[in-house]
Amino acid sequence: MKYILTILVLSFSGVILAQEKLDSLSAVVRDADTGEPIPYANVYVSAICGTLSNDDGEFCLSCLPSETISIFCIGYQRVSYRASNLPAVISLRPISTTLKELTISRGDGIIYQMVDKLQREAKKHRRAASQYFFRMAMRYPGTDELAEAFLSAKSCVQIRDLTFHSGHRGQLRNDLLEGPSLTGLVRTNMHIFLRLSPVLVNYDIWNATFVPADIVFSKVKNLYELSCVQMTEEDGTEISKVRVTANPTILSQPILDGTMYIDRKRNRLLRFDGQVHGLQVILYDQSREQHFITGIDYSMHVDYRHDHGFTEIANMSGVISKDSVKVRLLLYNLGDKKLTFRKSVRVRDNMMSAIDEAGIDSTLWIVNNIVKRTQEEERIAFKDSTFWSANKSKYNTPLTEKEQRTNQYLNEAIRQLMDNAMPLRRTFKP
Repeated sequence: MKYILTILVLSFSGVILAQEKLDSLSAVVRDADTGEPIPYANVYVSAICGTLSNDDGEFCLSCLPSETISIFCIGYQRVSYRASNLPAVISLRPISTTLKELTISRGDGIIYQMVDKLQREAKKHRRAASQYFFRMAMRYPGTDELAEAFLSAKSCVQIRDLTFHSGHRGQLRNDLLEGPSLTGLVRTNMHIFLRLSPVLVNYDIWNATFVPADIVFSKVKNLYELSCVQMTEEDGTEISKVRVTANPTILSQPILDGTMYIDRKRNRLLRFDGQVHGLQVILYDQSREQHFITGIDYSMHVDYRHDHGFTEIANMSGVISKDSVKVRLLLYNLGDKKLTFRKSVRVRDNMMSAIDEAGIDSTLWIVNNIVKRTQEEERIAFKDSTFWSANKSKYNTPLTEKEQRTNQYLNEAIRQLMDNAMPLRRTFKP
């Protein structure tokens, strides 16, 4: 009788499991007070199932109807829903419990303790790496572009050493536009913006840029003005919202400022919203003539995770803008969802050529709808018939003599800057 009952129970369980199928769900996340969409909110089901809301606050994912979906964003109250009851609009309420507003100075311990902890983590976990989904959408005169890829990178504290595994690109051209038609960010490498961080552990191209950690390291006094507001999340976590504002007299060279969200008791960096002004990028027209665009604004958003025992980049987004040129970057940590790749191409001087060389593994894109595209991104992807196929590289052509001279000049200028005019005293490089 026990044997028969066991068979019946197992059979009945199998029927229930067979009946429960994955649902494809979508919703939009909004601020409960303003109604504005909340971009890059975390949507979590499990360590291998989750996503982010896109720039329009929208997300989609597939999960079982019985699973629980949690939606959270620093500064907002977390909400959870059974998948079968997920509403079309999810309203998040800002955390309203403010303990007190503090005035902090250069010598305040919270900054020193955080920087010291991140440095120690970077030494201990300098080889730690994660797999990421990457998206870049570009709009500039005459052309819209979209690139998506899977990559891996060292992920402790700061993104570095990017390796692409699979990717594809799409492009929409307006050949009727008057004036020079720019052919894209051919010789510029937007992936360098992913390496920027409030605490640099590998300086690279950002050597001459001040960042919030230079409150500790720099010999230059009064780089930033500091203010702090403390608030408490529902689970009792005390968060210090530290605003780091660049001193206007220092803005003659690139300087990153913004807001850091710090778990004060556990000394953890949770999130950073920042911006850097006065940058420059170079675009090329069809005849490969350079077009310098100065006064670039770059804003960035970074969320961090700590479930692997160190501060790791969970997701990162950025917007590069100037007049009619706009570039959006997105990086999303795949967490414990490890993918197997056929090819690996390390990025050296050119991200686009690395994506082209890695090629497209269509099986990855069919089964992995990582972050929902915005309507504008969908327009580029669907109207470009080559988007789902491996493109012949447009970026592997040899450098012209003029471009080689420009690179030599820039390398020499950077060397002289570092040797003779570097005002920072940094002591750490893993």
